Formats: sequence, C-alpha cells, structure tokens
Amino acid sequence: MVSLWIHDHLNTLTNIFTAQKCDALGHFLPDDAPPPPHLPKAPDDWSLYCNQLEFELADFLFTHAEMPIKKIDALLEIWAASMLELGGEPLFSNHTDLYHIIDSTCIGDVKWENFTVCYKSGDQENDVAPWMSNTYDVWYRDPRQVVHNILASPQFTNEMDYIPYREYDTTNDRRHWQDFMSGDWAWEEAVLAYLLL
Repeated sequence: MVSLWIHDHLNTLTNIFTAQKCDALGHFLPDDAPPPPHLPKAPDDWSLYCNQLEFELADFLFTHAEMPIKKIDALLEIWAASMLELGGEPLFSNHTDLYHIIDSTCIGDVKWENFTVCYKSGDQENDVAPWMSNTYDVWYRDPRQVVHNILASPQFTNEMDYIPYREYDTTNDRRHWQDFMSGDWAWEEAVLAYLLL
C-alpha cells in the first residue's frame, strides 16, 4: 500500500517537473496536443457596459474630454431630464455611477484595483513637506493574473521554456546562458521544490 502511494507520488512529481502539458483540470495531454483555442470577445460584448453607447460616453468623458466631476454631473442631469420626456433611462445617474463602471472595467481580463496610502510619522508639527499630509491613490492590476494572461497568450506557444535547464558547449564544456530558465535560480528552485515534496 505504501509503495503504491510512493510510486504514484513519484509519477506525479515527474510529471510536474517535466512540465508535461495538461488541461485546466490538471489532466495530462499528449505532447503534440495543440494549445486550447483563444476565444476573442464577441464584437457586441460591451460588458460591463450595457451597450456601445454607454461605453463610448464613458470613454469620451473620461479619456477624451477629461471632464471634471461637477461638469459630468451637470451633463448627466441635463441628459436625464431630457430622457424623462421620452420615458427612457439615462446611461449613468452621476459621476459615481460612471466611475464605478470605469473602475470595474477589465483590460486584458485583469481588473484594476486600488488602495490609498499616506505618510505617517510621530513628528507632524515641525516643518512638514506638503506630500507628507496628502493621501495618494495607488492603482494596480494583480501581477499574478497579468502573468497568467501573458503565459496563456497563443503568441508564446513554442516560444517559452517551462523546465529549468543547463546547456553546455560540447567543444569546450562552457555553459550557455540564454534565458530565465537557463539560470541558476530557476534550477535551484526546481531542485529545492523537488526535495521538499
């Protein structure tokens, strides 16, 4: 029973450290299996926006006009008043509604996130630089998801090594350094991970 478990465990480790192809559920695929198809968005997919008009208005107000909040609210109020006569709904109720949709927009399938930072010090009474009393918004995308999307791109098929390797010139036994996976760090991490399992 124990030897069967060890055998299965070693087979799994061998598959992991040989970078054998697998599907999204971890089932191993033949070496010549093509990558999964990359499905582009449909031309009428405006998510998170309700339609093309809503997207274009947000793009215009935020990117092209760079309109201040008070002017956005004034414009949206006028638009809402004109829609009342027609029995329609405005595209956005106010700048908060507009910014919420913009901030939730995924670019490359990775959503923008943010947090606020400020300087904290016990000595706030002496000559304080203006930046020390301000708060700052930091916007970012999850780096793990960004890298996942890069690796999933069909443009990288057959262009990337997934297994650490060491390559030597047979004429003089000198090591070749080519890319990240040919380096010592990748090699040592793979060996360490294997030893820890």
